[in-house]
Amino acid sequence: MIRYYGRRDGGPALLPPGAPPAAADVLWIDLENPTAEDERAVEAMLGLQVPTRQEMSEIEESARLYREGTALVMTAVVVNGVADDRPVRADVTFLLTADHLVTVRYSDPMPFRTFATRLARHPDDNRTAPAILVSLLESFVERIADVLETVATDLHGCSTTVFYDSEKPAAGAGRTDLQALIRRLGRRNQLLAILRESLLGLGRILPFLRQGADGWLKGGLSPRIKALARDLTSLGSFESQLEQQIGFLHEATLGLINLEQNSIIKVFSVAAVLFLPPTLVGTIYGMNFDAMPELQWKFGYPFALLTMLVSAIVPYWWFKRRGWL
Repeated sequence: MIRYYGRRDGGPALLPPGAPPAAADVLWIDLENPTAEDERAVEAMLGLQVPTRQEMSEIEESARLYREGTALVMTAVVVNGVADDRPVRADVTFLLTADHLVTVRYSDPMPFRTFATRLARHPDDNRTAPAILVSLLESFVERIADVLETVATDLHGCSTTVFYDSEKPAAGAGRTDLQALIRRLGRRNQLLAILRESLLGLGRILPFLRQGADGWLKGGLSPRIKALARDLTSLGSFESQLEQQIGFLHEATLGLINLEQNSIIKVFSVAAVLFLPPTLVGTIYGMNFDAMPELQWKFGYPFALLTMLVSAIVPYWWFKRRGWL
């Protein structure tokens, strides 16, 4: 799918579908899941080389930030699928010239879905292609901040579950599922890994943009880019803090699981020790040798039962006195 944005009613707006507009009427071309025909149409209109999906997925910095003729080519990692709790990594490529912006993507992240509203609300801030790019980057940074806030809130809930709800539940209360909690922490860790990569990629784009498009950044764009850089730094620190919190909660949860397992093993161990002396007594008096003095004794059976009972009570009393139970 290909969308053209141009100047309409004093600001950028989505152009109606139909025949491709002239290059002079276009500010931003958005390629979502483009076909080969879409790519050829944009290349013929602007004289640019649109990168393929395979080229977008390359991880070398030289393959993600480079100059193609008069255009700057920048590829960033963004997160998608957060609303469905199935976050995935997605690549978005920006091709920027002094007059045009082209975005290439094979996903539909939230900032793209809401960006049309942003254009309508702030037309004066998006009258040029570089200004639209900066606004897009701001939208991605704001989205990352929102997701990090959601993760922080969820981790607070996990912390409450681990250190409060996992104590001995009150009557009628449910038992905390620590295994489910570990899976929950794992999902948050996967989300943070994608956000970390996104922050790193956007942080590399900004200095490349300032250096390569210095003559295009007019109308207050340079201060906005500097503010973005500061936001990325602060978000990176916050993400690192959340990552450490996840590690701590994961270790604490595993510790609680180990304590529960140890308690279960302790019960079996104590039961084995308590029943060992009665078993020994029962084994001795179950041998039925003719020379056994108690074999014909009238009170032999009650005596054996009493001996087994006493042999179980004495270790239990000893364990309680030592504080082992």
